Amino acid sequence: MSYEGVIEQSIAGLKELLKSGEEIIGYIYPHVPLELFMAHGFTPSLVRALPGVASGFEESLQTFACSYIRNLYSQRANGQFLTLAGLLFPGNTCDSLQNLGDIWSVRFHDDRVLRLTYPVIRYNQDDSATKFLAEEIRLLSEKLSKLYNRPFLAENYDAAVDFVQEFHNGTQFLYSARVIQPEIISYSEVVRLVRTFLTIPTASSMSEIKETVSMVQNKADELGLSDSIETVQKAILSGDYTKVKLPDDLVSPRIVIAGGMVEPQAIASLMNEIPNFSESFIVLDLLSFGFKTVFTKSPTKSDDPFIAMAKSVLSAPGEPTHEGLSYRMNAMKDLLENLSIQGLIVCEQSFCDPDQFEAPSIEKAACELDVRTIRLPLDPELSDRGRIETRIQSFLETLE
Repeated sequence: MSYEGVIEQSIAGLKELLKSGEEIIGYIYPHVPLELFMAHGFTPSLVRALPGVASGFEESLQTFACSYIRNLYSQRANGQFLTLAGLLFPGNTCDSLQNLGDIWSVRFHDDRVLRLTYPVIRYNQDDSATKFLAEEIRLLSEKLSKLYNRPFLAENYDAAVDFVQEFHNGTQFLYSARVIQPEIISYSEVVRLVRTFLTIPTASSMSEIKETVSMVQNKADELGLSDSIETVQKAILSGDYTKVKLPDDLVSPRIVIAGGMVEPQAIASLMNEIPNFSESFIVLDLLSFGFKTVFTKSPTKSDDPFIAMAKSVLSAPGEPTHEGLSYRMNAMKDLLENLSIQGLIVCEQSFCDPDQFEAPSIEKAACELDVRTIRLPLDPELSDRGRIETRIQSFLETLE
């Protein structure tokens, strides 16, 4: 299915939920406690940039607003945004997102704007960041109860933890299977499943993931790869790759795609239009809407719910607000070296300072391993598509 087709399908599913009376809370930053909204009886839905939305200059936004922020704002200003029960903005992640939430509440005062503020920490600090975020989640929970008269229900929370854990387990397996054998399932299909679930986290979207996992598991069993896939999944979660053993007949080149608020489905669509390109070249992505969300650890039921959700959110791998730069670069180097990666495509959301500040460090880390890199400035509309495709094609030729 095309990128546009996936978007149309997920939006149609969201409209059906709204029509049936479901109350939807939209969120923009991908690392939020989904279990919290479900515990209050809401359906959380990840709001993302859309292709075909004009997102040029807008006088209400600061000059530092990135193309992603402008696209989201334009959706609302142009009447392309669905009517949601509320919209959650992040605090303390980047200036653009902070500004968008502030402007949104002023310009669209009929919308219910919520905020969750994140800590900025160094890796391996004490638990002060966890306590801070747990308190912020608790305050958000109290606001949800007060605004909507929907209390936090323990039984809903327990069911949500199990449900979201199924999503993580299933999609982690699919990502890990592609590390061992990228041909076992297309990258487009994996990220389509992730996008669909995060847009409409329902029993139907979960059922599709489970069916796909079962199909891939059967293929892996036939090929004798199941143990290797499980080892990779555990290695990515723990950061310990000592037990990983890759097959001898790996397809080459092996490429990783890195970046921040970039849509994996758009990247897959872009790559598939490049002559002589195969999705089997893509081993995995390190994108916020893909890998980083999938490999976030789910809350445990043994902790206080708010502490558990805070620990879960802070476990998102590679997020700039959660881990120190040296730790993130070392974690990426471990992954590149132990998964036999030859090429790294660094996607930069146009005018996104966090992406562009970090890209030189990513390039340097990859260079130390003799992994070739290319930086691609992108916007959600892929407005410079021809140039981007040419650059990727040339990059592939250098790898060959």
